[in-house]
Amino acid sequence: MKKFIFIITLVLILALSSVVAFAQDEITINIDSNKVEFNNETGSPYIDENFRTLVPFRETLEKFGAEVKWDNETHIATATKGDITVQVPIGEKYILKNDEKITSDTVAIIKDSRTYLPIRAVISAFGSEVQWDESLKTVVITTESVDARKILMDAYTKSAEWKNYDSKIVMDMTMSIPDAAGALQPMNMTMNMDMTAFTKPQKIKMTTDMIAEILGEKINQPIMNMYLTMDDSKIITYMGMADAAGKLTWTKSTVEDEALAELANYDAKASLKLTEKYTKDVKYFGKYTDESGRTLLRIQNTLSGEVYTELLGSYMEQLASSTNTQDVLTAEMLKNMGDFQFIIFVDEKSGEIVKYEMDLGSVYSSMFSSMTESETMPKEALDMLKNIKATMVMEVLNINEAKDFEIPQEALNAPEAPVVEEVVE
Repeated sequence: MKKFIFIITLVLILALSSVVAFAQDEITINIDSNKVEFNNETGSPYIDENFRTLVPFRETLEKFGAEVKWDNETHIATATKGDITVQVPIGEKYILKNDEKITSDTVAIIKDSRTYLPIRAVISAFGSEVQWDESLKTVVITTESVDARKILMDAYTKSAEWKNYDSKIVMDMTMSIPDAAGALQPMNMTMNMDMTAFTKPQKIKMTTDMIAEILGEKINQPIMNMYLTMDDSKIITYMGMADAAGKLTWTKSTVEDEALAELANYDAKASLKLTEKYTKDVKYFGKYTDESGRTLLRIQNTLSGEVYTELLGSYMEQLASSTNTQDVLTAEMLKNMGDFQFIIFVDEKSGEIVKYEMDLGSVYSSMFSSMTESETMPKEALDMLKNIKATMVMEVLNINEAKDFEIPQEALNAPEAPVVEEVVE
């Protein structure tokens, strides 16, 4: 079990080393990071039956810097910017760019006496970039090209040189659990984690507390303190579990496995090369100002799940061929990991990564999707894991200025946690 827990932790750390904005109902249009304001008079953007964003023609295109006009006889909206003129006929699946026909997968319409046009088709015709930021429900228009991949890889390169850092992690989870009568009830939980990490030598300190509502009962208490050290041959985890009064009971888990230790101590620069190799897609979602006044570049990264096949390599084979049930379940879970898609915020001034946002629910779903029920993993537990909704935000602080720490003596003196060997029959 301790190896299984460590692998889960490692996967999350790897995902972050390669956070969740609050979703909103209304659709926002940002042009060069400036929000277009809509009201009852102008109309507001919406998603049509073809799942395409339609926007009020005049308000959007004027903010884009185009001159606009409407021909009431032909029902054609026209926008001109520089040497490009785009004509948008109502109800037709095409637009005209300097009289050249370009097909579109949806149509402009007149609604409530206002003209709405398909934003991507029209803006792309002017040579500008259009992205859809799903978590913020925002159309991001960039009039000048931005090399999002270079910004991201430069930021990753900087993070590979970090000697230490602090981070604050907030994980929100929702799942369904059975009550005494067997009926499923929602469980909402927020975990707040403070982490300090040092890279040479590798060591981590983490404190975790929880706010939860479980079967109508509200809980607010510390969960655990954890320390983790790694060297070339073993990983040692010191875990202090808190009781209702916050008193810690310490146990120690030692995994002496050179393959696993080698993985945990994987060279940052080698990891960077893998990240670059398996980065499938990078999108620039504009600039945002945080509470401290910093300008942050919001970037979406999609990392292929194949990176973990290469990274875990022989270790996955070792787990899969094990006679231990937990090892086999871990191998199956890792094999099913799909692509990771997450948001990274880069400080425009320093070029450093300062925040991550991630939808962990989709990760859990893919990890457990093809696992089958067993004595170790009954159907009820498997269904619960598959349907977890979870988001995580990780803020990075004090880069190369984190305060060093020592593992407390009571943790060092803790008894070794027992190993339960479950044999695959």
